[in-house]
Amino acid sequence: MGCYDDGSFNAELENGVNSIISCEEEGKRAAIEDAVKVLLLGLGEDINREGIRKTPFRVAKALLEGTRGYKQKVKDIVEDALFPEVGLDDGVGHAGGVGGLVIVRDLDLFSYCESCLLPFQIKCHVGYVPSGQRVLGLSKLSRVSEVFAKRLQEPQRMGDEVCAALHQEIKPAGVAIVLQCKHIHFPDVESVFDDSNHQPWFKMLVSSGTGVFENKNADEWTDFYSLVNFRGIKVEKVHAKGSSDPSWCPSQSPLSAKVSSKVGSISPVMITAVASIIKSLGEDPSRDELVGTPSRFVRWLMNFQTSNFDTKLNNFLLGGTDSLNTNGESNEEE
Repeated sequence: MGCYDDGSFNAELENGVNSIISCEEEGKRAAIEDAVKVLLLGLGEDINREGIRKTPFRVAKALLEGTRGYKQKVKDIVEDALFPEVGLDDGVGHAGGVGGLVIVRDLDLFSYCESCLLPFQIKCHVGYVPSGQRVLGLSKLSRVSEVFAKRLQEPQRMGDEVCAALHQEIKPAGVAIVLQCKHIHFPDVESVFDDSNHQPWFKMLVSSGTGVFENKNADEWTDFYSLVNFRGIKVEKVHAKGSSDPSWCPSQSPLSAKVSSKVGSISPVMITAVASIIKSLGEDPSRDELVGTPSRFVRWLMNFQTSNFDTKLNNFLLGGTDSLNTNGESNEEE
């Protein structure tokens, strides 16, 4: 295997199929694989064990796929998908009529939390009020939202970025977005087995808007919410742009600090390995929001090492499945 003259690389994937990828991409994947091996060794694993041997490759592949948004440009998605709006003479319409609110609901996305690197689930509702007699193909709203989901993210910033990008490219009267986000509680994984009242998800509703949606009390928001409120969205629980929450991630909660104290000191080598993963994904590990991420992720990993999961899992499977099903189901109306 090696680089061709055009900078591509002939690599054999896990299933034995050859694939042509860029040399740069292969270099990033190799760097992530090496970092994952360091983490596995730090956990006391045998990286040559049959069940572990291909884990670094799989993790690298998943992370690169899950953060491919760094390589994508909204302009490339939107520029060939703008169409003349039919039946509008001039001016801006209103929801329910020609030139009115265009909305796509229930887009299922996922992203990686920038505070801890764990994935979180997103139910996205996005729409806009056209102006300038042009509209965007509906499928492109999903693709643009995914561009920003496929990065290390924080819900409010993701909503702001999607709105700003769509507003810049479509030039509508306004763009609105509501995100229903669910993050696994961090890092107290033992509580799944120990606490019958444990809630596995931390939930957050965020919104963002541009143009006619900048005012959270605007009539356009009433139109928007009237189309999504039966999706379990309670307006009073939505965090609007500019909310003062310092961090939504459970990794920075008081409970996290309590559980992390059980882990003790963590390996600087493992922290450096996670920082190298972040850099390979296309991010700057020295960015303020990411400085503490490597240590938080390593503490989460070490939490598994210090837990007696074999015994807990056996007891759980014998008699605890009903309680998990009862408490583990997601209730979007909460």
